Amino acid sequence: MMDDHQNRAALENQAFALMGRLHVTLRRQTGRVTDIEYMRIDPAYCRYLLKMAAISPNEDLQDISAKLQEIFFGEDGLFVRSEPRQPLLTRLTEHHEPPPAAPPAQPAPAAPAASSPPAGPDDPVDRGYIGRLR
Repeated sequence: MMDDHQNRAALENQAFALMGRLHVTLRRQTGRVTDIEYMRIDPAYCRYLLKMAAISPNEDLQDISAKLQEIFFGEDGLFVRSEPRQPLLTRLTEHHEPPPAAPPAQPAPAAPAASSPPAGPDDPVDRGYIGRLR
């Protein structure tokens, strides 16, 4: 079990490094911006980028594509072994329960008029500062 976990972690690390190289090379060669995290979790997007890299005239892209193809879709590949994780937003919306309905709001008590004169000499609030900046 631990060996399988270590092997999977090593494959994921290797895939991440190669996807970073793929991203940088595609950006420099074609101006194409890729999403490494989405490539890691979506097999269709991963296949699309790997095909694009495989048909590229750049040999480095072709090599990276072949290595990633083996890591993700090979006999013991990351997408072949188990179901890839859903994107975080999808997982959150699946397990998120709507908040309970709030009780109906009670009417607010009537506020004293703003233009009312001070309450008297015992009023602790200095009315001179109200309504202006200090």
